[in-house]
Amino acid sequence: MSALFPEFEHDIFISYRHNDNLFDGWVTEFVARLQEELAATIKERLTIYFDKDRKEGLGDSHQVGQSLAHRLRSFILIPLISQTYCDTERFSWQHEFLPFLQQASADRLGLSLRLPNGNFGSRILPVRIHNLDADDVKLLERSLNGQLRTIDFVYQDLGVNRPLRPKDDELPRPADGLLYRNQINKVANAIKELVAASKLLVHSPAAGARLPQASAPDPSPKPDPGPATGTNPTQPVVFLAWASKELAARREELALVCAKAGMHVVPTTDCPLSEDEFRTRTREALAAATCALHLLGNEFGRRFEDDEDCSFPMFAYQEARREAADAPAFRQFVWYCPDEALAVKPAQKDFVNTIRNELTERCIFTNAPNAMQLVEDMRSTLGRVAPSVQTAEKETDIFFVFNELDSEEANQITDRLSEEFPLEMLTIEPDSEDLYKDITVRSIPKSKLAVVYFKHGGDWALPFVKQVWRLVGGAGSTTPILFVGEDEPVQNRMRGFKAPRVISCIKSHLGVSAEVRRVLEHINTNA
Repeated sequence: MSALFPEFEHDIFISYRHNDNLFDGWVTEFVARLQEELAATIKERLTIYFDKDRKEGLGDSHQVGQSLAHRLRSFILIPLISQTYCDTERFSWQHEFLPFLQQASADRLGLSLRLPNGNFGSRILPVRIHNLDADDVKLLERSLNGQLRTIDFVYQDLGVNRPLRPKDDELPRPADGLLYRNQINKVANAIKELVAASKLLVHSPAAGARLPQASAPDPSPKPDPGPATGTNPTQPVVFLAWASKELAARREELALVCAKAGMHVVPTTDCPLSEDEFRTRTREALAAATCALHLLGNEFGRRFEDDEDCSFPMFAYQEARREAADAPAFRQFVWYCPDEALAVKPAQKDFVNTIRNELTERCIFTNAPNAMQLVEDMRSTLGRVAPSVQTAEKETDIFFVFNELDSEEANQITDRLSEEFPLEMLTIEPDSEDLYKDITVRSIPKSKLAVVYFKHGGDWALPFVKQVWRLVGGAGSTTPILFVGEDEPVQNRMRGFKAPRVISCIKSHLGVSAEVRRVLEHINTNA
């Protein structure tokens, strides 16, 4: 059976070290499962070249000939990256991986293809079957001229480093373990995207023109250039921190939404099991990033053996905070999205409270309802121009807004606050909301903190604060908004507004002034 394109001998070439197939025939089973998955995923039947017979195939000791060049003429290369694959003296590296890299970079399609979703995909599709040494990762990234992105088939358990097997899906597995069935589906879906991309390129009006390609790298050893992103310099690079196990699926969804929004996400591999590797990969990814995004839920996450008080997500947050302190343009986003049906672990509560208490202009805490809203808020923040010194100057500490229905209680609160802080008030009268909305929008940037207060006026307050938040710049506003209501009547407890630069809470009457004081003191401390 012929390949999809006439210039190729095969659609897919499987490159691997033969010793990775000796123990239990892992590679043979992988190829068989992939063929079955492709048949259920792609309409066309794809051809796979797999040298399964060392005696008849191209073993490590065979000489390179025309037969190898003929077989390497394939659309996609899948290197099975094991602990021994990245050996520059071995056959699979010298005569399969590097020659394909050079051939694909020079043919009419090119090594990188624009996928239907607008992102780019490489015709080299690495599948990782072991946790790798740091030197091997660097070698691959130098060779590929970019961040290593793999689909992982690594059994996840402490002290274990072996390929994931199909039968592992049927056995008890670690809570954060991978499913073989899901991973083989990811490989098939990645191939499907590349096939669709190649058809778009071949059938486009400019079919004769290739996409711009990076030149094939010189295989000779070079000094390590550090983490490479392979992205447009103007493209935001998001450090998407590895999350606790219950948020793994949401992290994958968020990475996809970020990519569709034109952002490049790092790291692209699954979370390492080794604590030292985790620390190293986190710092490397942060060094390449322009902002950081942290997902926090109900669980505290895996703790370090040498520091029980610190979890993997906490370490990533602390490292990103150090990065933000050194780089004025760096921004941190913390998305708190716990399952409200479950209890939040005590250690996680303390961690979240710590983050809330140390928020700065460079760190934004959000309870966005979904990934799309979160990414839109991130784009708004990252895209805004920093305010000039004149714009940033504040004329008052507190701008306090309330409805005429709540005048008595609001006056009591502002009387207490005005004894300590400069304060301006605005009472919204019935049937004049539009006029007062304009005044509010002009006044908020001139204050350190805007307060929208309600007791009996809850039906007015919620739509009002949402409109004002958008009009003053949303996530890009230079002034935070405290949306605070009293706990009586009880209906107020159902009212809240979750958005970047908004603090939403319900307090007792005396607790309202205490909360305003706490937030403002925090702003002054971090100014």
